[in-house]
Amino acid sequence: MLIRIGSNGFWARRDSPSDSLEETARMFNEINGQIIVEIGSGIHGRVAGNSVLTWAKKTRARRIIAVDLDPKQIDDVKKATIKYKNVEPIAADGLKYLADFSSSIDLLYLDFWVSDPDGALPGTGRAEAYRAAFAVAKNKLADRSLILIDDTDHVHPWKHTLIIPDARKDGFVVVFVGRQTLLMRNPSATVTR
Repeated sequence: MLIRIGSNGFWARRDSPSDSLEETARMFNEINGQIIVEIGSGIHGRVAGNSVLTWAKKTRARRIIAVDLDPKQIDDVKKATIKYKNVEPIAADGLKYLADFSSSIDLLYLDFWVSDPDGALPGTGRAEAYRAAFAVAKNKLADRSLILIDDTDHVHPWKHTLIIPDARKDGFVVVFVGRQTLLMRNPSATVTR
């Protein structure tokens, strides 16, 4: 499907990421994942996917850590996930949280927003921040792990521009691309569809 770009440079209309979230949840279960770290969280409605609810409902994760700078987003996550004891909403800077995180990560979901530096090409700030997120998380990602990046259906530079080449150099392979992009480390065991 073609995605029309509005006069503001963003999508005029786009599909929900539900299919890619559900496929990622299925693959997470298949690799027997235990820990999900979501950087950039919130409850934004069906078109946005409400990823933290997909993880809570569709995975067997022991821990789902939802991190966002905005306390309101974290309050919304707390309210929406109150019955899921494995969800841990945390108001914090995602990059600092990743740098300080001491456990192994099976799924890293990146959907945070960063402003561009003054005078930079639009999207440069996000491209650099997502690369930085991977750099601080890569040694914490499990031997067989997943990285899901939201909003990869946008013109470069954007969230995925720098992180995907870096992750591929580190042994990740691209599983699918589109509204979201999924990468998998060490897919040596067959993942069924």
